[in-house]
Amino acid sequence: MERNWADLLPELLGSCSQGLCPNDLSAFRAVCRSWRSAAVEESSDVPWLMLADKKGKRCREFFCLQCQRVHKKFMPEVKARRCFSSRGWVLTIGRDWELHMLKNPMSRGSHIINLPNLNKFPNIEVENLRRYYHSYDFRVMVTYYYNARLGLWKPGDEEWTKVDHPSSFNFDVIFYRGCFYALNANGHILRCDVNGPTPSKAQVVFEMPRDLLGLEQMYLVQSTTGSLLVVSRRGQYRPRGTFRFHVFEIDLVAQSWRGIKTLKNSSLFLGWNSSFSLEVDEKHRIKPNCIYFTDDFIDNSRGTKDGGGKDMGIYHLQDGTIEPHFQGKSYSHYSPPLWIEPNF
Repeated sequence: MERNWADLLPELLGSCSQGLCPNDLSAFRAVCRSWRSAAVEESSDVPWLMLADKKGKRCREFFCLQCQRVHKKFMPEVKARRCFSSRGWVLTIGRDWELHMLKNPMSRGSHIINLPNLNKFPNIEVENLRRYYHSYDFRVMVTYYYNARLGLWKPGDEEWTKVDHPSSFNFDVIFYRGCFYALNANGHILRCDVNGPTPSKAQVVFEMPRDLLGLEQMYLVQSTTGSLLVVSRRGQYRPRGTFRFHVFEIDLVAQSWRGIKTLKNSSLFLGWNSSFSLEVDEKHRIKPNCIYFTDDFIDNSRGTKDGGGKDMGIYHLQDGTIEPHFQGKSYSHYSPPLWIEPNF
């Protein structure tokens, strides 16, 4: 007697759909109407690694940490454009200096927001755009690496608003507890309250100890428990690459800091994206107490044959060992692999 797979119990189908990565879940939902109605909604919080652009290809490849496979998605809107990411959004920049934000590139639907051209922000070169971060109501902040500038945009603005702040190039920017925070090379943590009386001005709210400065890269991250973390990255572009991370917890109220020896059951994701943390368990297939990092020394790779994308891996905070998270090769001179944080 033949079994009609469409007649399986909805409870069984729903259980089978749980734990699937977004790509497999889309395929599951496409089988038939009963499978689609029984399937869980897209809600995976497992990050994807958006691989480097391949010359002449209109599809972009994504490596899924959950299923350990590479998936392809037709994405002509990111072809030959430099990419950054924040909270599931991908910011793309073309040679024409046009900026676009694309939501959830791994999901079935997508949404694009056009941002002001970088020509609307004086004395900025597109190559110097370092990172960007946005809040859920679409306020966007970008940091221009060498120009030591911060730019702010909100819906309805026709150009970028320059944010006044102490002059020094900025390592990272994050949206934390209703405000934008930036970390500069002097070890200053700056706060910009976009809902306050001076939304275009950033003030120093914390200073890192001098003996922690002079490092190759530093990041701001909100932990899974809500605290503010500063992560320092030590490394050499050649030949060794990244070899150590240090994590510090910052108390802005008490004006104090302490070193963190363990992330417990969470992990951090750092690189050419806005940094984020994730609480993990067995279903994620992500190692706890680790830092998943991508190549963040793209300036040093521009003169090389292959470009950036070699300095990637999983750093184990417990013993300082490093292992790969992606076994393949994915290099680029202008847009290396970066983490995409799901936002369904």
